[in-house]
Amino acid sequence: MTNKIELFKSKNHFFLAALVSGILVGTSYIPFPAWAILFCYIPLWLAVVAAEKQNLSFKFIFALGWVTQFILTLIGFHWLYYTATEFGQLHPVIAGLALFLYASFMHVYIPFALVFAVWLKRRQNLSQTKFIFLLGITLALFERAWPSIFEWNLGYTLLWMKWPVFQWADTVGFWGLSSIILLIQSLIMFFIFQFKQQSKKTVFGILILTTALFVFHFAGKIKESTWSKTNDQFKVTVTQGNISNEEKLSAEKGAAFQPYVFKVYADLVSQHLTSQASQPDAILWPETAMPFALDKTFSMYSNQLALQNQINQWNMVLLTGGYSQDLKKRDHLGNFKTQNSIFFMGPTNSLSNQQPDPYFKSDLLVFGEYMPLGETFPFLYKLLPFVGVYEKGPGPVLKTILTPENKKFNLGPQICYESLNTSFSRGLALAGADIIFNATNDSWYGAGTEPYQHMMMTLGRAVEVRRPLVRATNTGFSTAILANGFQLAQSPMDKPWVHTFEIHYQKNAENSFYTKYGHFDYLIWIFILLLILIPKGTHHVRHQKP
Repeated sequence: MTNKIELFKSKNHFFLAALVSGILVGTSYIPFPAWAILFCYIPLWLAVVAAEKQNLSFKFIFALGWVTQFILTLIGFHWLYYTATEFGQLHPVIAGLALFLYASFMHVYIPFALVFAVWLKRRQNLSQTKFIFLLGITLALFERAWPSIFEWNLGYTLLWMKWPVFQWADTVGFWGLSSIILLIQSLIMFFIFQFKQQSKKTVFGILILTTALFVFHFAGKIKESTWSKTNDQFKVTVTQGNISNEEKLSAEKGAAFQPYVFKVYADLVSQHLTSQASQPDAILWPETAMPFALDKTFSMYSNQLALQNQINQWNMVLLTGGYSQDLKKRDHLGNFKTQNSIFFMGPTNSLSNQQPDPYFKSDLLVFGEYMPLGETFPFLYKLLPFVGVYEKGPGPVLKTILTPENKKFNLGPQICYESLNTSFSRGLALAGADIIFNATNDSWYGAGTEPYQHMMMTLGRAVEVRRPLVRATNTGFSTAILANGFQLAQSPMDKPWVHTFEIHYQKNAENSFYTKYGHFDYLIWIFILLLILIPKGTHHVRHQKP
């Protein structure tokens, strides 16, 4: 152990280790190969162990963790700069400052977890071995409890790499898988320290860990086989319009450009259907694909009539993102009440015209669709005029569509970042959804890491709740995943694209363990934390009678 500590002879060495960990984490996360997920935090932890050995200050410990989180955030979330300039229309200098502030504070749970671990170690006078495992457990608990817009974790990399261990997400969720990865890193660090003193035991421990990983791997294959059993099929044509941000803004602010956007989607579908041997059950378009209100109040407007006539020609059900506007109600700024919505529309010449009411987005994106404290202080909207003012929806709800062939499908709609809310998708499954569909517009985030990250985190919900998920985006990536975790075709980025998915699924499938109980596993990690904190030598003493 002393040899490892001696590596840190100056403060430069400490911060170099923290920097290395930031690079390892950032370059092991989506869309990069997960090459270092089993050791990415170890350089940082080695530095913290050395700092604790030298009794360095909590401020110094915090600084080490801050460097790591700053670097990994810059690598993984650099797309914020593009969003700030494209969506927020901020000056490049201000956008760069926004990215710097985001990287400075967004993941500070990492240094806080380190400080908390060191504080516990000193307070309880814990051994070095216990401290090593304490580092992994505290990080696992802090990353789960810390409030975040984008709840990323290392567990998603397993799905990205298609390693069968990801199948265990239906038991512990991807948060649980991330906690397991962090615990494995603690084990590996423990083996590193113990190798010279107890080489035989270390090798034996490594063999046990390797065996356990193989067991989980093959058990994941069994899970995949179990959830491959199906008894029904849903054919859906997903359309990616690839409407640019400039075109979307022009269409949303003026009616003159709206027919163009509608025609792009209509032509893509019409051309695609001519090559299909059989007609799909439904058509799915992305979030806000139609840049105009689709409520019945507006049904006689020209664009709405054109859309309905096209649906009649296709003679099938359309699920499309659009806007809902209530001309009888106004928001706190005096504008007509508007909601980001999904509309269910069928041909008027059949019973399938009787579709469910629109779904209204519930998890609104902060600084995109609402301003924190905006209702209390309306002037904030004047400071950031690009922030939308949308009304919140009711939460996860079941929608049952009826096709012209009299087929019924129980669907669970979600819009954009609602897919990152694990409880939302659990709510859809518990409500009776057989298939989940997600309508998204990622055009504001550019072609960097965000589209890959958002896609994989969305697809992860299908594994957790064991329901197929279909995703339609404006610019990419549009795709689908089955309940067994098998991903189907994936669209290219920034290109128009249409594809008909054959979604084989199990009607009225049982709910997964994770769907029923959620993140129960945090109790296990708290229990392990308590075990670590038990003082050495504590045992039960029997009182003998004199």
